[in-house]
Amino acid sequence: MSKMKGFTRSALTAAVVASAAFTAPALADDGPSVNVGGLMFAHWGYDMTPTPYEGYVDGDPRPNEFELDRAYLDFRSKLDETFSVRVTTDVGRQDGQKLGFFVKYAYLQVALAEDVKLRFGSAGTPMVGFSDKFWGQRWLAKSFTDQEEILSSADLGVHAVGKHADGLVSWGASLINGEGYGSIDTDFDKAIQARVTIDPLHGEMKLPISVFVSKDFYTHDDVDGHTVLVGSVGFDQEYASVWGEYVTDTAGDLKGSGMSANVVGKVPELFNVVARYDQWDPNEDVEDDAHTMIRAGVTKDFMKKISAGFMYEETKYEADPDQPNKGFFIRMQAGF
Repeated sequence: MSKMKGFTRSALTAAVVASAAFTAPALADDGPSVNVGGLMFAHWGYDMTPTPYEGYVDGDPRPNEFELDRAYLDFRSKLDETFSVRVTTDVGRQDGQKLGFFVKYAYLQVALAEDVKLRFGSAGTPMVGFSDKFWGQRWLAKSFTDQEEILSSADLGVHAVGKHADGLVSWGASLINGEGYGSIDTDFDKAIQARVTIDPLHGEMKLPISVFVSKDFYTHDDVDGHTVLVGSVGFDQEYASVWGEYVTDTAGDLKGSGMSANVVGKVPELFNVVARYDQWDPNEDVEDDAHTMIRAGVTKDFMKKISAGFMYEETKYEADPDQPNKGFFIRMQAGF
């Protein structure tokens, strides 16, 4: 709900120390193994926003940019059958300025049963990661609630995840700060989040139907905590994937609502056709504050973590519908 801010230098030091600590046992024959991975998202964009745009000078060519959107390093170590550790570092723009290094995931995982796990620390929240995984195109765009800063993708606290009956039922629950992993918790507020998903197909084809709630509590008497509700449904098979969700965010008399829908048409081993529509109104009692986003394009998966796509993207604001932000983008991901 609050915007992500960069961690201080102490976070960088802690991440480096943690990385070294996890890497060292991997060098010993009798120590736990460490799996290391990396992933980056980047793009080139050409702005087609109608003039005058900010900084426009008559006769200027259209602005365009090369940008590194995200870069992750992921360290995972399974200590034994019960305990494992994950640390994931993240690189991104800090308040629109230079690229900065911070920690996204850092948690101890305890396996209570084969498909029930507890996580202590900064871990993924129940809805955002689930939506990201089904959407499968995080390198093109964040999931809807993360994009609109309704929910954070990770937060500090206690997390639990579970799966039952070969995937017929899955769930996630978190007791967290509620500020997001990039913000310091400076008040008494906490948030509890829970998601329950039923997938009647749960095989080669998938039909996940989910309900999610996030509730702030221990708020001050003069502060209205947020209650976020999400209902979602998806369908996935060999040639197509479809996802839709409806979201409400209520705090006192303020109520925001919106929806997101996307479809990915798949031509196996050749290319994908992607389309996504997002609409968000942060306050239903205020006129001209809503916006919509449209994305459409063609992508190609060269291997598991190597992809590229050509996308058209447009954001239209209710306050000024004749001046949408729009452009063409070449987006890519690369990882190991």
